[in-house]
Amino acid sequence: MANIKANIKNIRKTERRTKVNRTNVSATKTSIKKARTNKDAKSLSEAYKRVDSSCSKGKIHKNKANRIKSRLAKQANKK
Repeated sequence: MANIKANIKNIRKTERRTKVNRTNVSATKTSIKKARTNKDAKSLSEAYKRVDSSCSKGKIHKNKANRIKSRLAKQANKK
C-alpha cells in the first residue's frame, strides 16, 4: 500500500479509469457479438459506432477497428 498522498490518489484514479475502460470495452465486444448474430442494419451500425468510439479513445488500435468493421460487413453481406 502506498504511503504518499499523491500515490494514494493515483491508485484511486487508476481504479476509476479501469472501471470505465472495462465497461466500454465490454460494451464494444457485446455490440460486435450482437452484430454477428443478428446481421441486421441496426445492430451493425451500433457495432460500427462502438468500434469507432473505442478507436478514437485509444482503447483499440485503428487497424484493429478497421479489421473488425471489415469482417462485420463481410458477414452481413454474406447472409
